[in-house]
Amino acid sequence: MGLFSSKNTKENSELNAFLGVGTEYRGKLEFVGTVRIDGRFEGEISTEGVLILGRKALVEGVVRVGQLNSCGEIIGEVHAKEKAVFEKTSVLKGSLDTPVLVVEKGAVVEGTISMTRAAASDVKPKVVSANFGGVAAKPAARELEVAKTGSDDSGA
Repeated sequence: MGLFSSKNTKENSELNAFLGVGTEYRGKLEFVGTVRIDGRFEGEISTEGVLILGRKALVEGVVRVGQLNSCGEIIGEVHAKEKAVFEKTSVLKGSLDTPVLVVEKGAVVEGTISMTRAAASDVKPKVVSANFGGVAAKPAARELEVAKTGSDDSGA
């Protein structure tokens, strides 16, 4: 699950900025696309894009990102809109809010975790209906959108 993994296409996109090992930055970082931090950052990070933290990274503060892939350490609040991945060398001390969470064996997560569904209220539930020659089922009390399968003989 490294930086150049073929599993996550967003991580393969062009790297827009890089904060290398031995560098320190304090303040507010806003960016578009993908940024990798291997140094020390103190402050607030905000993006709809991807934040990648290397093994030597230390971030203290508030992190609001579209997607997080961490091998480093975070002390503070993390809000990942799409997904948060904590690889085996990562440490989180603080709070995490994300709809999808991946924690590899060896990673340390200390604090609170809140997993909420991302934009689930906009999705209409779909019910798959199949009739294999039996008695037709009674319709549900609530009207739901129905997706038909190829084996439905009802002609509807």
